[in-house]
Amino acid sequence: MKILHTADWHLGKLLEGRSRLEEQKIVMEQLVAMAEEGQADMVCVAGDIFDNGHPSAGTEALLYQTLKDLSNGGERLVVLIAGNHDQPSRLEAVIPLVREHGILIYGTPRSKIESGQYGKFQIESLDEGVFSFEKGGEQAVVACVPYASERTLNEVLYRNQEEDQERAVTYAQKMQELFAKRARWFSKDTINILMAHVFTLGCIKDGSEQSLSLGNSYLLPMETFPEEADYVALGHVHRPQKAVGSQGRIRYSGSPLPYRLQETTVAKECLLVTLHPGQKPETEDLYFDNPKPIEKWVCGDYQAALEKCMENQDRPCYVYLHIHTDSFIREEQIKELKKYKEDILEVVPLFPSRDREEEKGNFLEKSFQELFTEYYAERKGVEPEAELLETLTEIIEKEREYETDLDKD
Repeated sequence: MKILHTADWHLGKLLEGRSRLEEQKIVMEQLVAMAEEGQADMVCVAGDIFDNGHPSAGTEALLYQTLKDLSNGGERLVVLIAGNHDQPSRLEAVIPLVREHGILIYGTPRSKIESGQYGKFQIESLDEGVFSFEKGGEQAVVACVPYASERTLNEVLYRNQEEDQERAVTYAQKMQELFAKRARWFSKDTINILMAHVFTLGCIKDGSEQSLSLGNSYLLPMETFPEEADYVALGHVHRPQKAVGSQGRIRYSGSPLPYRLQETTVAKECLLVTLHPGQKPETEDLYFDNPKPIEKWVCGDYQAALEKCMENQDRPCYVYLHIHTDSFIREEQIKELKKYKEDILEVVPLFPSRDREEEKGNFLEKSFQELFTEYYAERKGVEPEAELLETLTEIIEKEREYETDLDKD
C-alpha cells in the first residue's frame, strides 16, 4: 500500500502582505501529479490546511479543487486532520459533500466519522479518530490526532473521570496516553498509520511555526509515540525531516512552499511511503518546483543593486534587498528599484559598522529611547517619527509605575 504524506499547506498565507494563491495553485497541481504518478492509494494531509480560520473564497475554492483532483473520483482516499491554524468546524462543515469523493476529515481529537462507503472505499469507523479500510488485499488502520491544546486533551482524556482520579501531569504524558488509546486498534496483521500535528523533541524549525508551548512543554520525545505504528505522518514543522531517534519511522513532510526567507535553505517535498504489515516503511522524497523563490540580495552599493534589479526584472522571485551604503536610501531610489523589480519585499540599508568596543561602552550609557532610535534607523533607513517615540515613552513610564506599585504592595 502506498500513501502520500504532505502537510502545512497554509493555503491563503501572505508574504509581506502579498497573496501567493497562484503559487499555491501551481504546487497543488504538482502534488496531484505526484499522487497520480506514484499511484498512491491514500493521501495523508497532516494539518494546517489553511493559514487562518477565516480563509477567503478563493482559498477555499483552491482547497476543494485540490481535494477533488487528489481523490480522482473516489479512487484514492484522502485524509485531512486539522492543525493549530485551522478552524475545525469549518473543515468539518463540508463532510457531507466530500464523502462521495473518498475524503475523510478530522477536525478535533474527539471527531468520529460514520462507517460506510467513501468514494470507492468501504470504511469502518473504529473509534474517535480511528478507521480502517482494505486495498489490494491489505488492511490499514489509520489513527488521526488533529492538533490538541492541553485543555482539549483534558476534555478528551478525562471527560468521564472524577476530579480526584489520577491524571497525567505533562502535555507529553497526556499525548502518550491519547496515542496509546488510538494504538490499541493496531495489530501485527494490519498496516498501522498514525497522523498527528505536533512538535517533537529535537525537530528543526525554520521560524514560521509558532510554538504554543511554554518552556518547551509541547515538545514530544520519541517514547510518546506508539511502537505499534508502522509509520507516523507528522505536520507542524515546515522543514522536511526525520524525527530524531525514529530511524525514519516518524517524519515531517514539511510545507510545499517556503513561507519566509529562513525556509529557503532546504528543498520542499512530500513523501511517498510504501507500507506492508510488519515491515519497515520505504520512503521516497518527491520534490516541488518552486514557481517563485524567496531570495536575499546583498549589494555593494546602490548602483550594483539597480543593475541587479535590471538583470532580473523578468525572472519571477521575491527579494529582500540589502544595500551597503553610507547614507539612507531615498524614496525615489526605492521607486526606481521597484520600477525594474516590483517584487522587492524590503530594502535594508547596511551602514558601515562602528568600532565594537566603543559601541559596547556607549551601549550602557544610552537610554532605551536612544537605543531604539538607532535600531530603527539601522533597520528602516530613517529615524522613527516623534509620535512613535512619544508612545513608546508613555508605555515605558506606565510599566515603571506598575512595577513601583507592585514593590509597595
